[in-house]
Amino acid sequence: MHFPDRRPDQTEERILPLINVVFLLLIFFMISGSLSVTEPFDVVPPSSTSQGQHEPDSLVILMGTDGRFALDNEPLTRAQLLARIDTIMQAQPQTPITLKADGNLPGNALVGFTQSLYEAGVKKLRLLTESEA
Repeated sequence: MHFPDRRPDQTEERILPLINVVFLLLIFFMISGSLSVTEPFDVVPPSSTSQGQHEPDSLVILMGTDGRFALDNEPLTRAQLLARIDTIMQAQPQTPITLKADGNLPGNALVGFTQSLYEAGVKKLRLLTESEA
């Protein structure tokens, strides 16, 4: 008795490249989605003609015109922020701080807050600005 030859099922061979593409797209979107961190509130920094560099290892403080503060994208009150900065400065006194204040913030409020930061032990403070293009 002669049985006809069975052809192997080729559905697996046809779907394998599709699975590879889907996994590559999944990995791409997982990586690209985790790279962008949103700030808790909008801050438009003032313009500047100087060319300074942002230190990537520094802590970033956001200061809004409405009195809101955030430390590394964590919303805090002014008292909580200064207490946390004081704790950080006691542990690591040379930690650089970058202040991203809103451009519409009154100057005396900015000066008063920077004075509070210096009293908390900050030795390296940078004001983040946008370059005029």
